[in-house]
Amino acid sequence: MKTWMMSLTGVAFAVMATVACAQQPAADAGDPAVATIGDEVITESQLEELAGPSLVTLRQQVYDARLNALKGEIFDRLVAKAAAAEELTPDEYLAKRVAERTVEPDEGEIVQVMTQYRARLAEDDLQARQQVIQALTQQQQRVAMEELRGELFSAAGARILIEPPRIEVAIADGTPTRGPSDAPIVLVEYTDYQCPFCMRVQPTIEALMERYDGQILHVFKNLPLPNHNQAQLAGEAALCAQDQDKYWEFHDWLFQNQRTMNRESMIAQAGEMGMDAEKFEACVQQQTHAGRVVADAQQARSFGITGTPGFLVNGRVLSGAQPLETFETVINEELERKGIAIPEKKTAEEPAEETAAE
Repeated sequence: MKTWMMSLTGVAFAVMATVACAQQPAADAGDPAVATIGDEVITESQLEELAGPSLVTLRQQVYDARLNALKGEIFDRLVAKAAAAEELTPDEYLAKRVAERTVEPDEGEIVQVMTQYRARLAEDDLQARQQVIQALTQQQQRVAMEELRGELFSAAGARILIEPPRIEVAIADGTPTRGPSDAPIVLVEYTDYQCPFCMRVQPTIEALMERYDGQILHVFKNLPLPNHNQAQLAGEAALCAQDQDKYWEFHDWLFQNQRTMNRESMIAQAGEMGMDAEKFEACVQQQTHAGRVVADAQQARSFGITGTPGFLVNGRVLSGAQPLETFETVINEELERKGIAIPEKKTAEEPAEETAAE
């Protein structure tokens, strides 16, 4: 009796399941359903849009972990082979190669760094000097290790084949840009004009534009933070300056005066720069470009970029005021992927500042 009842129950469940499947709307093969609510369907693309901001960060973290593990494994194998050829252990080989590329920091460099970072160093001058020498030596060692890694990878023909996660960015007409429109590198910057870290990264961007002259399209977008009461206004005012072909000059002035700028000083500065001050003031007062600033911010948040500064390099996310070397690493990888020669550095670089974002 029990066996018969179980069989009947199983048949009933099978029939119910068949009916339920038949009642579900058919999913598009290119956009499959991930959930149903009666006759309603939630598709993969809709889920992607809903979870997009958090997925961007997670995908980047997964990629970084895989990339670092892969690079580490390749480097270890290449070092082991090179060390064996010289009858050395891997540690001995690395120590030898790094020592060959490391020299005592010169006095001018030591004095420059001590002056620039004096407030962060020990009060005792001798101790502070030793801190600087140690920091400069460690920086040299890091550079030497990266150079060695690059040489070994190049000599062995090693290639990284995994693709980084990328975001497709719509660049609307009228978006402030500089550089060739067909440049191999598209650097999108999401910035707040009152953010101190955004100001701090500006020299880094200028250095990139100089080193990779003609290879970068720099796209500027606004991401005003709610705790900066002049940031939205500044973004709108800069676009009003763009209407009179003065965008980048006004952009620079805003960053240089981010602690004191206000509506009156912006209007006055427009006149100083040779703009039609009345036209500029009307543009600002009427909030002509408020919608564009808001749209920039919404786009940034849809990518999971909520702090400033935020960057996309060919769709690859970089968060915070990253040091020059971090940008160079990503840009060089992108140029290599396109088979474009990497330009040599034109000038010596200063010690990297800490990475930060608001």
